[in-house]
Formats: sequence, structure tokens, C-alpha cells
Amino acid sequence: MTKLTRYLTALACLIVPLRALAQEEGPPPEEQGPRVYVESLTFWDDQTSECRLDVFLEVPYEALHFTKLSNSFHASYNVTIDINDSTGKQFTERYFTEDIDTKNYEESVSPNAAKLSQKSFPLKPGRYELVLILNDPVTKKSFNMKKNLELPNLGIETFAMSDMMIVNRIDTLKDKKAVYPNISGNVANLTSGFYLFFEVYNRIGLDTMKMIASVRNLKGAILQADTLREPLGVPKKSVFVKVDNSKLVAGEYTVEVKCLSAKTATPPSESTPLATRSRQFTVHWRGLPVSIVDLDQAIDEMQYVADKSVIEEMKNAPPEQKRELFKQFWKKLDPTPSTERNELMEEYFGRVEYANKHFSHYIDGWKTDMGMVYIIFGAPSNVERHPFEIDSKPYEIWTYYEQNREFVFVDATGFGDYRLQNPIWDLWRTRPH
Repeated sequence: MTKLTRYLTALACLIVPLRALAQEEGPPPEEQGPRVYVESLTFWDDQTSECRLDVFLEVPYEALHFTKLSNSFHASYNVTIDINDSTGKQFTERYFTEDIDTKNYEESVSPNAAKLSQKSFPLKPGRYELVLILNDPVTKKSFNMKKNLELPNLGIETFAMSDMMIVNRIDTLKDKKAVYPNISGNVANLTSGFYLFFEVYNRIGLDTMKMIASVRNLKGAILQADTLREPLGVPKKSVFVKVDNSKLVAGEYTVEVKCLSAKTATPPSESTPLATRSRQFTVHWRGLPVSIVDLDQAIDEMQYVADKSVIEEMKNAPPEQKRELFKQFWKKLDPTPSTERNELMEEYFGRVEYANKHFSHYIDGWKTDMGMVYIIFGAPSNVERHPFEIDSKPYEIWTYYEQNREFVFVDATGFGDYRLQNPIWDLWRTRPH
């Protein structure tokens, strides 16, 4: 069998419907209600000696149902925000309706259009529960979110920081700055870098402070760090810190800002900070499956659909080129290239995600024999499980009627490490290391 035949056979297997996956994972995303983003940030008000909890809600237009009126398109939704105390008793509640009207149909379905709402709550420091419920009265779909909050007493610290906001854009209106938050935390479209916004409460009279802004990956490794200086001289100061994301590939990250006295004689990296805040952000390009949170890992996981040379080229490429090579590879395989979605890529990485959830033990699920077979062939037509046979090791038999294939997995160690007894290297040479 030629390499081209092996390749096309592998791709043909990838379009087999995920019967078992659909049964176990529930309804597809479009049936689960609107996709919305919520963020809560805590600031301090010296005048009232209370916290100010700002709750931001962002609802993309594509998550709503627009109705055609005489000369516009209209959508609306209702929102209830409850703040409960530590005992679960309702402390305060806000109810409001948002109406959206646009004369442009393209805007009503645009992936870049969204409605942003903000509500502020004056609260004493302490523990609370935030409950947000959004209802679309037309589709009857709803979004529910609960989040436990612990509001610190920023008023007793000699030097303190508020929570950090990722900024989508900054507009200057006369002498004031209008800050628009990035609620989703996805900075992929902010290609020239993004800003963090926070307040510092300087009760020790510092004239200047140093800041260390560092970015870490999921493994905790520091990818970049910058030392900055910020003039203070006032008890309360709004601070903007720019973060360079030009060299970051798709993935999840944490950005941390440490504030130090500018007078410290020891190196900033070794000094005890006056205050520290951190938050997560993502780099996720539209059109990629949501399961891809680390591009380098996603490239490794392509070993069942790409030649080793292709994978090595991607892995060794600089970040900007790595992203383009990845997108070009999957674009060539896109069954519907005129649309934004790439169904083949979604299905492939959906199977990888399923394998990681169900077949992992001491290695990732996609690297196991069961994971390999699942990713290549999809869900089996039938599974025979024999976990407690008296005269044999635990084993499973997976049958694929349409492909006329049968695979036997045996757990020789008794620790869930099911090994394939009839290898498929005759069709697929690639094997993860």
C-alpha cells in the first residue's frame, strides 16, 4: 500500500460519525444555550471603605436570535445577577433587559459583534456567591453561572493592588481614558500586544515603583518577563501595563505582575514584592477547535494524520510561521473550504480530546493503543469487555463493522494499560514516542 493510499484511508476513517461520543458527551454545542462570557473584578473605594465588585457580561451577537422588523433586526435577553452571602442568603439582586437593534444583517451574525454590560456592587470585604442567569425569551435558551468570591480587605494594606483587567481597547475622551475590557480573555486578535489595567493603593507614599510583568505557560515555565517603572506620588493610581504576545502560539497562559519599591537595592527577581496579582489569558484563533489550548501539543497530536517530517517542520518553526503551517496543513484537508469551520480538524481533535479523557493513565490518552485506534477509526461499532475472566487477563474487543476490522486489547499489568494485540502498523507507520 502506497503512502498516498495509507494517507487517504486514514482520512476516510476520520469522517465516520462519532456515535459513542455523541451518546456519552451530550448534545452538540448549538443545543446548549448561548455562549457568553462573564468576569468579576474587585476594586477599593477609600470613601466608603468598601469593595466595588464590577461584573462584566459579554454576549456575542452570534449567540442570540435576531428577529427581522420593518427596517432593522432586533434581539433581547434578560439577566438576573444575585449576590449571596457566605450562608447562601441573598444579599442583593439586579435584574435588567438588554435590547439590541441593528439595520445590518451581516452585523447580526458577525462573530466580532457583541453586547457588553457592566453592573457594580458596593460590598464589604468577605465571602460571597455570584449567581448570573441569562434568558433569551425567543429561543427559551438560558445560561447559568455560579462563582464563589472572596473580596479582600484592600483598605488595611499599606500597599495593595486591585484585580487586573485585560483591555480590549483604550479610547481617549477629552482628558479621560475610556477602557473597554476583554471579557473572554482571548487575545489572539490583539496582535500588537495587549494592556492590563489595575489600580494600586499606595498608602506608604511611594514616589515610584518597579513592576515585573511575566508570562508563564501551563507548565509554569516563564516565557517572557519585563521590568517596568511607574511614577506614583498619589494614594490611588490607575496603571496600564503592556504585554507582548507576538511570540505566543495558541495556548493558555498566566500573566503575573509584581509591584516593588523602586528604591530596593536587590535584583527585582529576588525582592519581596509589595503586592502581586495574576490572571489567565488565552491565544485562540477563530476556526480552531476549542479543545486546542496548546499549539505545540496539538502538533504532536497530529502524528496519526501527518508525516513525521511535516510535524518536525512545524515544531521547529518560529511561532508566527508555526501557526501558518498548522493552518495551511488543515486548510488543505478542509471538506468545506468556503466556510470558517473545518469539520475534519474539529473531528480529529475531538477524538484526541475524547482519548485523553477516557484512555489516559501514566501517559496521555492519545498516546495509548486504545487512543490511537479511537482517533484513527472513531468509535467502535461494538465493544466486548471482559474485566474479570478467571483464566485470562482483562481484555476488550473492539469491532468496526464498516471497516471489517477487529482489535483486541489486553491489560497484562492489571493497571489499566490495555495493549493492542493485533498491531496496525501495516496501515499506519506513525507512532508517538
